[in-house]
Amino acid sequence: MKALLIGSSLLAAFLAALFFISGQAVSENSATASHSVSVGSNHPLAMAHHELEQAQDNFNKGDIEAVQRELNAAGKWLQQPGLSDNVKTKDEAAALVQEIQQLQQKISQPSAEHEGAIARIWHRSSALVEHEIQHMKKSWSDVSTANKTIKYLLNAKLHFNYAEHDLFAAYDSGDASKELSYTLTYLDEADKVAIPRVRQQISVIKKDIQALANSHTSSHGQQDIINALDMASASIHHASHSAVPLIQTRLKSLAVEIDSLKSDIGMLEHRQQYDAIMKKMRQLETQL
Repeated sequence: MKALLIGSSLLAAFLAALFFISGQAVSENSATASHSVSVGSNHPLAMAHHELEQAQDNFNKGDIEAVQRELNAAGKWLQQPGLSDNVKTKDEAAALVQEIQQLQQKISQPSAEHEGAIARIWHRSSALVEHEIQHMKKSWSDVSTANKTIKYLLNAKLHFNYAEHDLFAAYDSGDASKELSYTLTYLDEADKVAIPRVRQQISVIKKDIQALANSHTSSHGQQDIINALDMASASIHHASHSAVPLIQTRLKSLAVEIDSLKSDIGMLEHRQQYDAIMKKMRQLETQL
């Protein structure tokens, strides 16, 4: 599986932040109140994510019985009453439970389709953990313009995070398009309540996402790279005719890598676009 999802070590850092978050809350009228948030290691989202990670591991081992147990446990954790006080988190957790239940009905033996479904669910649980952490770090006020904006921005970022798996792991253009559309919808809502300076930044992000969603054809720069790779491949093919067997083997390996790179070149550029947009969203989030 491609290493595009949030890894265990990174998630551990997220969970550490989730377990113990404290800070100062400043209201719209500048009154300051101290608050602290402490979540134990049995937080429902953390436990659900752990069960899904175990399900992935056991699926790779072919232990479908264990996978079913862990999917069932993850679903129960996601339905805990104390999961979150954030409506979006609870709604997305409920949708994740439905995906888990649908997979449980289908899965009977290892297959690429089921492997992809588990990976998708696991990725979404990772994104949901990050979303909950960011929500908990903020001090919310319904009358705060900044907080109204950040709520929509966090929801937009959640769906953009979902789109990462669809774009670069599952290569599912339909699901990716849907998640990018949700992202833009929430950014539209953020734009309605944001101050002018923030609205300008949201506008740039929206244009970047629209460009990412519409970038199906190779750019001039991509074509130049592909042409250069074609020339390199031809040179390798020519050189292999007069090379000794050991060198021929290595040259063939290089040719395979070049072919793989050619097929990935567009996706790599899209990956760069995606990362740049996510960076802008996170930078904007820190300003609110």
